Amino acid sequence: MRRTPHHTWSRRSFLSALGAGAALAATSPLLTACGSRPGASPTGAVSDPDAMGAVLPNHVPVEFVAPDLPGRLGAAPGYLSYPAQLVRGVPDAPGTGGEVTAMTPAFWPIPPADNDYYDAVNERLGARVRFNIVNGSDYAAKLNAMFAGDQLPELTVIPDWDVPPRFGEAVGTVFADLTEHLAGDAVEKYPMLANLPTRAWAYCVRGNRLFGVPTPAELFAVTSFYRHDLFEELGLAPPTTADELRALCEQITDPNRNRWACGNLFLDVKRMFGVVPGWSRESSGRLVNEAETEGFREALTFMRALFADGHVHPTVAGSNTGQEKELFENGSMLMMVDGLGSWHEALARQLPGNPAFDMRPIPPFSHDGGDPVYFTEEGASIATFIRGDLEPERIEELLGILNFCAAPIGTEEHYLVNYGVEGVHSERGEGGSPQLNAKGSREVTFTYGFLGAPPPSIAQAQYPGYVQARYDWEVAAAQYKVSKIDEGLHIEEPPRLTSLEQRLDDQIQDLLRGRTPLDQLDSIMDRWRSDGGDELREFYDDALSDVGR
Repeated sequence: MRRTPHHTWSRRSFLSALGAGAALAATSPLLTACGSRPGASPTGAVSDPDAMGAVLPNHVPVEFVAPDLPGRLGAAPGYLSYPAQLVRGVPDAPGTGGEVTAMTPAFWPIPPADNDYYDAVNERLGARVRFNIVNGSDYAAKLNAMFAGDQLPELTVIPDWDVPPRFGEAVGTVFADLTEHLAGDAVEKYPMLANLPTRAWAYCVRGNRLFGVPTPAELFAVTSFYRHDLFEELGLAPPTTADELRALCEQITDPNRNRWACGNLFLDVKRMFGVVPGWSRESSGRLVNEAETEGFREALTFMRALFADGHVHPTVAGSNTGQEKELFENGSMLMMVDGLGSWHEALARQLPGNPAFDMRPIPPFSHDGGDPVYFTEEGASIATFIRGDLEPERIEELLGILNFCAAPIGTEEHYLVNYGVEGVHSERGEGGSPQLNAKGSREVTFTYGFLGAPPPSIAQAQYPGYVQARYDWEVAAAQYKVSKIDEGLHIEEPPRLTSLEQRLDDQIQDLLRGRTPLDQLDSIMDRWRSDGGDELREFYDDALSDVGR
């Protein structure tokens, strides 16, 4: 293992990396309302950055195999071939021979409980992990039931979108406070966890104490993709302005050929018009929601026109969700918005039957041809929590298991967790990249990977050109990255106001699809303000002002 030079993030250096608003003011009554109890009051809460630095783990990067394409500007590093020689990153088994209980979601068929993959990983762990794997669509309900019945396993994976109600109020009594185990140089007992970026750990700070081990997120969540192969057939090029995008849609859409331009691009259209997600401050200092801005109105008007002109596939136009992946991959529509991780997943599905299939992200652009903006995501959106009634020795054992699961590319552990046993579950393919065989496809799923994961890297070299293309796009977009005003802060809204966003989004979807007249936007926003939007603004304004933002 090669360590990069030891670098300890201080509170000030971390906040400086967050960008604008790093200067801090005194803590307000809002931030101290919880006292020493971690969590949130019924009026909501926000982590105090001034205290956060004291609980964040040191960042001590490790590198077992140097990437072919070093990470730049926060973009992930790329590996043009999967490392041929693997290193044992965790020499000793972290477990003590007993059983560990864990609950994770699954967004795929649940594997058999007893299989050779589990046996192989458990042997290396020195413990038998007994998973309670729950279908992703049922996970929130299961979490709520487990909380209510006080029946949580030792390790619980909680995605951001499934956080139980009033979680902030319960976290300090239900889950273990990991501050003393991981803050500062204490984390260096677990080198793979010390390798996780500081911005990911900030996601796990609640009530100015550290709860949970994060799964680091990618720098950007979603973008617009286009079918490069079909664009070439049609002699088209990706757009560089909003006008070009509209004209491109006119050229593509041809219902007689079962071809439409796009799905619902609104998420990226908002970015194209410079709409800051969530909350931002006007030049006057007034805090505004994205839906109150002129850019949002322009983006809404633009996307609504694409719907009205018939450029959005009718299946998507008739539904708020649709079947965009399928329609995009079969060529029925040529542009869509999706997560970056969907790229290599689509290649895996399509290339065996269609070797010409080639999807790519649209190069960075803005509505007027000027410099674009790409807003960075939270440092993590998934974390693993340890049950709070365990003895310190048991917590350390479980952290050792999470440390094993977070081993990065180039290690035996990373291969085993993600691809099982070479020759049993997977074989090396193009570029040395592991590929699951039939047995691996049945047995290996993202179970241990949910418990712990390394920082993102781009290593799917089995897809020709993919690593270089994705790396190039990420670096290009990272040149225009912008941090949101709440970057690095864990803010929990007052529970009575948490449904406002969904209600507003439902109304926006009706506006986009022409179900509601566009001139109703002002009255919709007036109703949103009176229903709690102004109260939510006051909450965010106080919280952000008190930390200098």
